[in-house]
Amino acid sequence: MRVFLGFLGRPAIACAAALTLLIVFPIAFGPSATAVLAQGVSVSSEFRVALEPYGQFRRHSRWGQVWVPAHVARDWRPYTVGRWVYTNDYGWYWNAADEEASWGWIVYHYGRWVWDDDFGWVWVPGREWSPGWVDWRRGSRHIGWAPLPPDEIIVQIRDEPRYWIFVEPRHFLEPRIATFVIRPQPVLLRETVVVNRTVFIRERNFAVNPGIAPTIVAAQVGRPIRAFDVQPRVLAGTTNIRGAVQIRADQPAPRRFPPSDRAPDNRPADEPDNPPGLERPSADRPCSERSG
Repeated sequence: MRVFLGFLGRPAIACAAALTLLIVFPIAFGPSATAVLAQGVSVSSEFRVALEPYGQFRRHSRWGQVWVPAHVARDWRPYTVGRWVYTNDYGWYWNAADEEASWGWIVYHYGRWVWDDDFGWVWVPGREWSPGWVDWRRGSRHIGWAPLPPDEIIVQIRDEPRYWIFVEPRHFLEPRIATFVIRPQPVLLRETVVVNRTVFIRERNFAVNPGIAPTIVAAQVGRPIRAFDVQPRVLAGTTNIRGAVQIRADQPAPRRFPPSDRAPDNRPADEPDNPPGLERPSADRPCSERSG
């Protein structure tokens, strides 16, 4: 999701079966309004201290210093081990699963990802925070997202199946979404369209590409989508977001949603407990959609 910090207005819409899937991430591959260049940043000491325990920094001939995660499966891809959670201020937010939580709070919310034939998936540092640096696609039978690469090659990989992750809409809110990912095929690209629009959140001075409307997802899963209020966790010394919590590189990684496939209090599995930084709105408050 390409990150622009900005969002929708205030007309709250009960997101029952008609919620507008507001995604706070850049959605379509193609240079749409990215607020700030998110790649080409030299590796700061903050990034090194925070990420070196979980992978290696390597020198790339084109992208400079990049980070390669350790102990991931051969067929691993970014933004697959975890879940999507809807938030009132930032739209769709990627919540890494326990096994990636220690480093996922950085590499899924800063920088870009690119495939390299020698190294595999590598993370290119960037200092701007986002709920998730991805692009989006949707069709009648599938929802897809792809890790955003550096701006220079966004168009080149727009139709590259390797980058795209697809699931059936009914599985989009699953707590372990990797289980439902469909093998990438060119036909999925032909059957879906890129979702791309930029919205500016005035009160946070932040622009985003909301992507797929929550109403679409709500209709597919057959129930309203509950939203959270988010307080971003940002790496100290990188970016300045109003209301964010600054985390030093040498501090323990922020906690994430519980890994349980079943939520407590008889809630559906896609409605997790409140982790630090995310607070559930009152029960009678469905997702709100903001515009302009």
